[in-house]
Amino acid sequence: MTADAELHIRPLRDDDSVAALTGLLHRAYAPLGAAGLNFTAVDQSEAMTRERLFGALCWVAEQGGALVGSVTASGVYDPNTKPWARATPWFYRTDVAHLHQLAVEPARQGAGIGARLMAACEAWARDTGHRAIALDTAAPAAHLRARYTHMGYADVDEVQWAGKTYRSVVMAKPLPGHAAPRTDDIEHHAALVRALWAGFQARDWAGARRWLADDAQLHWLASGEHLLDADAIIRVNALYPEGWHLSVREVTPMADGRVHSVIEVTHDGRRFFANTLWRFRGDRIAGADEYWGSCETPPAWRTADAIGAYRRDPV
Repeated sequence: MTADAELHIRPLRDDDSVAALTGLLHRAYAPLGAAGLNFTAVDQSEAMTRERLFGALCWVAEQGGALVGSVTASGVYDPNTKPWARATPWFYRTDVAHLHQLAVEPARQGAGIGARLMAACEAWARDTGHRAIALDTAAPAAHLRARYTHMGYADVDEVQWAGKTYRSVVMAKPLPGHAAPRTDDIEHHAALVRALWAGFQARDWAGARRWLADDAQLHWLASGEHLLDADAIIRVNALYPEGWHLSVREVTPMADGRVHSVIEVTHDGRRFFANTLWRFRGDRIAGADEYWGSCETPPAWRTADAIGAYRRDPV
C-alpha cells in the first residue's frame, strides 16, 4: 500500500476479514490503552468485533487493498437486547443515531480519513430521518474531545460504563436542518422511560433512580395504591419477590406530552402486562398512572364458531 493510492469509503462486505478489522482496531487504540484508558477496542477479540457489528452498519476505508480505517453506526438501541445502554438516554432516543469504534491506521492518521468516515455516518443518519448523531469517548481524552468539538459535537451527558477505568462523555451533533435535541423534549422523555425499565430489569436500582424526580409519584389504579416519592417507587420494585423478567413491548410519545409504555412481566409461570402513562418535569420523570392486567384464558363461550372472524393467542 502507498499513501498516494486512491482511498475508498465503502460499507463492510461479508468477505472482509474480521481478523484484519480487529487488528486495525487494536493498532489504532493502542496509544489510548498505553495511557491507561481501557477502551474495548484496545484488546477486543474477534468474537467481540462481530458482536459489536451485529445490528449495526460499518464503513471501512480501503486504500491499496488494505483496510486503513473503520467506523460503526447504529440507530436506537433496544432496551431488551442492549440493557447496558441504560446509562444514558441518548442511546435510547429514536431520533438520534450514534457512532462507535472510529479507528484509523496509525501510519495514516492526520490524512482526513477519520473525518470522511464520520461524514459517511452523518450522511446515513440524515438520510434515515435522524435529527442528530451522538458518540461517547473518554472524558480524560482531551485531544479526542477537542477534535469532536471542532466537528460540531457538544457534551450532552457523562456516564461511567461498567469495567472502564475512566468516565465517558456523550457528545451529540444536530444534523443539517435540525435544532439540537433537548433533554426536556418528548423523544428524550420516551428514552428516559426505556432507560428506567432497562434499569428495573437489570436490578440497577441506583441507575433507575437517576431518572426520577425526587417527588415522583406512581399510582397503581387497579389496587388503589400510591407510591409517594421516587425512593418508594424504587423500593417497592427492589422488594418485589424475585424470579420475574421484564421486557419492554412499546414506548410511545403522546400528543399531550405524556409517554405511554407497555411492558410484559413473567413471574412464577404467569404473564402480566402493564400500561403506564408517564408525566415529566424537565429531564426527569415526575409521575405515572399504571394499569396492570393478568393473562387469562378466555371464557368458553368465545369461540370462532360463535363469533366468526376470531382466534386466540396461547396464554
